[in-house]
Amino acid sequence: LSNDLRNLSFRTFDKKQKREAYERQKGICPHCGKHFELEEMEADHIKPWHEGGTTIAENCQMLCRNCNRVKGGK
Repeated sequence: LSNDLRNLSFRTFDKKQKREAYERQKGICPHCGKHFELEEMEADHIKPWHEGGTTIAENCQMLCRNCNRVKGGK
């Protein structure tokens, strides 16, 4: 379990990375094209984790909650 938690935390973008991605996108969700406030969005890997994408600012995009959950099948 602790190994899973460690891997999960490593896959999470920090506040600074999220804000950088949000500002780079000017608050626009790249999937639906609508504007959202930062707290209405969730961080996502541009290049997916399972394809070797890393948790760095350059690989972070902010999606609105709905697009992120639909994409993730949640």
